[in-house]
Amino acid sequence: MAVLAIHDISCYAKSSLTVVLPVLEALSVETAVLPTAILSTQTDGFDDIYIEDEHGAMLEILKRFRSLGLSFDGVYSGFLGSAEEIDTVKSVFDDFPGLAFVDPVMGDNGKLYQTIGDDFCASMIHLVKKADIITPNFTEAMILTGLDDGFRPQGQKAIKDQITVLRSLGPKRGVITGIPLQAGGLGNAAWDGDEIRLFQYEDEHVSYPGSGDLFASLLFGLVVKGGSFFGSVGHATSISTIAVAASKKEQREKRRGVMLSPVMAEIRRRML
Repeated sequence: MAVLAIHDISCYAKSSLTVVLPVLEALSVETAVLPTAILSTQTDGFDDIYIEDEHGAMLEILKRFRSLGLSFDGVYSGFLGSAEEIDTVKSVFDDFPGLAFVDPVMGDNGKLYQTIGDDFCASMIHLVKKADIITPNFTEAMILTGLDDGFRPQGQKAIKDQITVLRSLGPKRGVITGIPLQAGGLGNAAWDGDEIRLFQYEDEHVSYPGSGDLFASLLFGLVVKGGSFFGSVGHATSISTIAVAASKKEQREKRRGVMLSPVMAEIRRRML
């Protein structure tokens, strides 16, 4: 079992590849990486950040991958720094067939990230159309669907409406993560074809960088290993929730990102 993870790498604090790589390897999924950017730190909570775009390096690395005749059981796309990188990832999905998994990283808490513009969002929609599974958070789902109701708590109809639009883009399976619910707490709304299931969890009222990467890594790894989709969503939801709660209990500084030790302990306990 071998996969390719396409993400940025932060040299300090847990997010993107420093979450993705250890989680997938803990799941016994051998992981090759294609860095999209190198950052001195993750971007939430740090002021002086060095960022180096790696699109040129991506093209050269992919050239070598192709010449080696490599193949992957799945490709997992996360943070991308430009519309040009999105086009490159589209070609990766064509050249390395397998499970096409897209975490459409664009924003959170009702706002776009500072590096993301309207042209990027339009390009991301085209990448989503090539995906088998997508994992937008609530903000990103609003961007992709155009159904923006002001980041208010959601009922069943509003969630179903968003999923209907996302399904129309192409992905047969997916999850909208971190939905504020009218019934209280948060939820991850998953769909597989016509079937929709809601996975509710407690709102810890704190957001750690890397939590979304953690959820997506768990889901991708479990599905690519042959796990049932909804069963994998359930595991990914509960383990991510445990990690956030443990990080809060330990009074972990938010900008250091989510703790991974509880994740590894749960993977071992569940023998995933």
